[in-house]
Amino acid sequence: MSKKASARRTPASPPATPVAKETEGDVTEKVSRRELLRAQREAELKAATRKKRLNVGLGIVATVVVVSLVAWAVFTFKDSIGATNAIPPHANGDKSGIIVNPGKAQKNVPLFVIYQDYQCPGCKQFHTVFGTKLREAAEAGKIQLEYRTMNFLDTNLQNDASTRSAVAAACADNVGLYQGYYDALYDNQPAKEGAGFSDELLRVTIPTQLGMTGDKLTGFQKCYDTKATLQFINGTNDAAGRAGITGTPKYMYNGKDITNTLTAEPSSIDPYLGS
Repeated sequence: MSKKASARRTPASPPATPVAKETEGDVTEKVSRRELLRAQREAELKAATRKKRLNVGLGIVATVVVVSLVAWAVFTFKDSIGATNAIPPHANGDKSGIIVNPGKAQKNVPLFVIYQDYQCPGCKQFHTVFGTKLREAAEAGKIQLEYRTMNFLDTNLQNDASTRSAVAAACADNVGLYQGYYDALYDNQPAKEGAGFSDELLRVTIPTQLGMTGDKLTGFQKCYDTKATLQFINGTNDAAGRAGITGTPKYMYNGKDITNTLTAEPSSIDPYLGS
């Protein structure tokens, strides 16, 4: 063989596959797509967060509304039967007593205040002599009449009849029968001081005498049984002490003590009953 024929040939390498070059437009498009996806994801997360907060907020509002409605319903129900009126509806401004003739007093009429304890024999005597004249003057609007009740005789007499009777009278104000109940307590005051008032008398006998029936009677009795007005009565007693009242009865005319000017004659009170 010739030298030329024996020469080895190096196999030719396969042609390289051409690599496509990424253009600037392609890069920009990919970046824009990623930014769009990220923006969409962020928007979805924000929307989900807002929805969650809104649901929580609506839940709280709904809970508050439900609680408020329940509380209102419970209060209205109890109030309708007079069992939650810790402060009688006709209490005076500083809650030191109860106004006997609300809305009837004429302008600039005298303020007539009676400090009293339902177990006080002297209070019964004054009530017997002057009660009718005071009620008539109050009803005519010639005076503003207030009863400021004390319960200190419970300590002196070793019972709780002053407090229970005062609680009952304040409960009677819830059903519009305060004056009538006040009168009935003195009409039924035991002849023996310290004998007190029975629960039967306070919650059944007197209400029956005053014509309480139905919801009014039920409400009054619940008010009495739960001592709903006890805090108010303790407050009127304390207020009387702060005012310097150390005994009953005490009749005050425009802030002046007139007790000692009154006699056994009903007419002795006439100068203080307005014109």
